Amino acid sequence: MVRVLQLVAANRWTGAAATALQLAEALRDAGVDCEFAYRPGHNLEQRLRALPWCHPILVKERSLGQVRAAVARIRGLAADFDLVHAHLPHDHLLARLAVKGSNLPLVRSIHHLGHLRSDPYHRWLLHGTAGVGLANSAMTPLVGRLPALRGVPVHVLPIALDKRFLSGGARDAGRQRLGIPLDAIVAGTIGKLDRSRGHDLFVRALAAAPAVHGLVIGKGPHETPLRKLARELGLGARLIFAGYVEEGLEDLYAAMDLFVFPAAGSDHAHRAIAEASACGVPTLAADLPGVRDLVEPGVTGDLYTASDAAALAVLLADWTRDAARRQGAREVAAARARALWTPERLAGTALELYAASRA
Repeated sequence: MVRVLQLVAANRWTGAAATALQLAEALRDAGVDCEFAYRPGHNLEQRLRALPWCHPILVKERSLGQVRAAVARIRGLAADFDLVHAHLPHDHLLARLAVKGSNLPLVRSIHHLGHLRSDPYHRWLLHGTAGVGLANSAMTPLVGRLPALRGVPVHVLPIALDKRFLSGGARDAGRQRLGIPLDAIVAGTIGKLDRSRGHDLFVRALAAAPAVHGLVIGKGPHETPLRKLARELGLGARLIFAGYVEEGLEDLYAAMDLFVFPAAGSDHAHRAIAEASACGVPTLAADLPGVRDLVEPGVTGDLYTASDAAALAVLLADWTRDAARRQGAREVAAARARALWTPERLAGTALELYAASRA
C-alpha cells in the first residue's frame, strides 16, 4: 500500500491543518503508512508532540538559508514515502523544491478558493502537480480553467467528522451548561470572532427574530464590538457568548435548534455545517461556493443571500414557527452526516486520488 507524507506549514489546530491531520488519521485507520509534518509552536504541537508519526520539522523561514534547510529536511523525510501531499501554498513551495529531480508524486489540496490563481507564480507552483484534492465541488470548474492543472486527476475530498459528532450530542446537557431554558428556540453559530466572519449579520438577524435565543461560540478580536452591537439592539440575556469551546462542543451544537453559517472561514470545506448536521441541527447558511455540498435547501436547512440580514431573519422566523419541519430536517441532516462524512469515506476517496496521481 502507498506510503504518504502529509505536509502543512501551520501551527494552529484550525483550518487546513485540522483538515490535513484528520486526513492523516483517516488514512492510518485504514492501514495506510501515513505521517504528518507541520510547524511547531502552538496548540497543534500540543496535540501532536506525543505521536511518533508527527514531525515538527517546519519553521517560519526568515532567510534563504532557512528555506534551504527546510527543503533539505522535507527531502530527507520524504525519501521514505511514495507520495507527498501538500496543503497550503507555502508547504507546496517547499515540497516542490524538495521533490525536484525525483519521481516522487506531489499532490496538492486546495482548501481556499483564493489559492486557485492563474498569476505567473501560481502557474509555476502548480505545474507538475500529480493530483489535486478539493475542499468542495464548486472549485472543480476553476481547476479546469488553469492550464497548469489540465489533465491532472482531481477529487473532492469529503469531510471526516470525529466520532463525537457522528454520535450526536446531549441537548439538555448543553443547555444546562449555558443556562439556556430547555423550551427556548436557539439559533447558534461558531467561528473566530473576526469582522469578516459575519457575526454582525447574525446578531442583527437575531434582533429581528424576538422569539429566538442566540448562541455565539468562538473568540477573537471582534468580540467587544459584537457585544456592544448586541447591547445596542437590546438582545440582553437572549444572546450568549460561549467563548472558545473544544471539550463538549458536540453538546453545544445539540443545544441549538438552528445553526447559522453566515460566512466562510479559512477552509472552504465549511466543516462547521457538517458538525452541526451530525448533531441533528438544520443549517441556515449564506449561499456561498461549496455550501450546497452540505445543505439541501428545504430538506436539511435553507440558504439566503450572503450579507442579507433581513433574509436570514425571515428564515429564522419561518423555521421557528414550524417544529415539524425542524424535526424532519434534524433527522435527515444527522443521517446524511453519518452516511457521507466519515473517516472511511475520506480515506477511500484519497486513496483513489493517490492511485490516479501515481498512474
